Amino acid sequence: MEKSRQIQLVKKAKKGDDQAFITLCEDYQQVIYNAAYKILLNHADASDCLQEAEVKAWQNIRSLKNEAAFNSWLFRIMANIAKSMLTKKQKYVELKEHHLVSEQQETTVSDDIQDSLAKLPDVYRIILVLYYYAGFSIKQISEHERKPINTVKTRLARGRKMLKELLEDKKYG
Repeated sequence: MEKSRQIQLVKKAKKGDDQAFITLCEDYQQVIYNAAYKILLNHADASDCLQEAEVKAWQNIRSLKNEAAFNSWLFRIMANIAKSMLTKKQKYVELKEHHLVSEQQETTVSDDIQDSLAKLPDVYRIILVLYYYAGFSIKQISEHERKPINTVKTRLARGRKMLKELLEDKKYG
């Protein structure tokens, strides 16, 4: 979305124009949903997360100071909700992994990456998703996660290494 158009829509939404807000959400819906799915690894949870993020954004749109940063603001709301959902899920549900792949199906590189990403611990997966899928800088991730920049760099490097090892195991295992 063009920044000037985004700023104009955010200003209207701040004044209570629900149609302007809907337009903003529709423009970023696919990107936000995809990132939520990569964190939560479940379509139903990703949909719930997206819906909750949009509701929370609507309720707090007036607090947004920088209209040009709407997309990253909405993304941060989604990421916080996704992290909260993961925490709740880990507390109350035993995670069961099951993969039903028929012998006729061929897995693609994208499927291999998605499967391997799903096996990473949350602290590494979230950092990788924020960096590679959402396009956050290391500084932005540091602010979002409330972690020192060096911690983010370390987790990003470890996450990459773990992902690489998982992908190599898939390829040669």
